[in-house]
Amino acid sequence: MKKASSNGNSDVHDFRKDRFWATKVAFYMLWMEYLAISPSYELARRFRTDGLSPDEVNALPKDFSEVLAVYDDLGDVQRVTFRPWWKDRALAVFGHEGTKPRVRRIDTLKKNRKKNAAERLQLFIDNGWGEQGQPNAAIVSIPLGLTKSQITRQVSKILERYDEQARMPEKPSAKYQLLGTRQRKDTLFRYLAVVWFRAAMPRQALWRVGARAKVSDTYSREVDPLARVVRGEQVYDREMLSILTSRAYARGIALAENAARGRFPSYDLPEHAHEMSLHELWKLIGSRRKWKRKLSPVELGRE
Repeated sequence: MKKASSNGNSDVHDFRKDRFWATKVAFYMLWMEYLAISPSYELARRFRTDGLSPDEVNALPKDFSEVLAVYDDLGDVQRVTFRPWWKDRALAVFGHEGTKPRVRRIDTLKKNRKKNAAERLQLFIDNGWGEQGQPNAAIVSIPLGLTKSQITRQVSKILERYDEQARMPEKPSAKYQLLGTRQRKDTLFRYLAVVWFRAAMPRQALWRVGARAKVSDTYSREVDPLARVVRGEQVYDREMLSILTSRAYARGIALAENAARGRFPSYDLPEHAHEMSLHELWKLIGSRRKWKRKLSPVELGRE
């Protein structure tokens, strides 16, 4: 297993098991963390384990069957760390079955090896290409006498002729896929941190929460979360920070509720999202944190 770096590079974030592979694993780690704070997902966990009261059953979201289906695939995330969860539950639904598509050399054309090249191409089509899930692939001829810069430039021009649709697998095998093409890991973690701090500081002003959670690169650095409020003092930075914190919290909850419905990352609050008070939310978050503090570094995956 390759070590994950902090930059979210998809070549590094590549965990495999058996015939499954996946990239951008850091985003699936965030998906798990959002599931852990989702009010709807917690309802599904309790529904499958402890059971719900009649009043709670009557108040279930109208799309609860959708949440249950995701829970049945991904399971309880409250008492498990990422690596065993990824190996035992997540990879089978987030990963792609088969061999990871990659650029490969099929053969080298020479005057005395033309027939062999045709046979090797057919062998690749019959075997290697099928193992990769038959992705759309360009067959190109690269004269080995060209410089690397010439090859790179000419291959790039060839690839530019293919639209985005041609680059996508016709039948993706992953059951749940990341939405969009420009996910930002730092932004997703920032919204998650705001939810954590907001739940932990329910009586604190939003600007204090935002300062602690570092929600803004601009205003969080200008505001001391422990500072006293002096009458007549300039409060523009605090007001802006309050607005940004409120927005980030709303987006964090929307991300969590969408994650529970198999959509991530998505910032639009689902129509039937379940609400949870800050007190209940902190009980959920605090309980998991308390459990994780008892784990060894090895169990936490730090060694």
